Amino acid sequence: MSAEMTRQIGERDAALFTSIFDNCNAENVGAMVTDDFEFYHDKWGLTGNTKQQFVDSIAGMCKRIQDGTDFRARRELIQGSMKVYPLNNYGAVETGSHRFYALTPGQPDRLTETAQFTHIWKNEQGVWKLARVISFDHQLAK
Repeated sequence: MSAEMTRQIGERDAALFTSIFDNCNAENVGAMVTDDFEFYHDKWGLTGNTKQQFVDSIAGMCKRIQDGTDFRARRELIQGSMKVYPLNNYGAVETGSHRFYALTPGQPDRLTETAQFTHIWKNEQGVWKLARVISFDHQLAK
């Protein structure tokens, strides 16, 4: 495991979740994932098997937030949980744990759940793109 690879993946991870939750920028998210992107979720199964499906789901989430039918959220990577391992001739595997919070104006952030994740990153000519996501062990906050 290389410290430089871990730094690069950490930066891409942060940029991805900033684009999803902080900026609600589906177009930017699309630039960060592979065309054959796949997302597996323990609650919903295979939730997307192309970049376009994922981009459309992010755009839908952003519209629901804008319409007030969904809440804004924040993702927090649990410090020290991220691990990165090389995948020869392809990219890297990132594992870790994260927390999700509901954001309500004028109130403290409210923890909604924690989860584990495994991300497969593809190195496309020096650019790290997310290819596969497995999101699991979601535990509702008590």
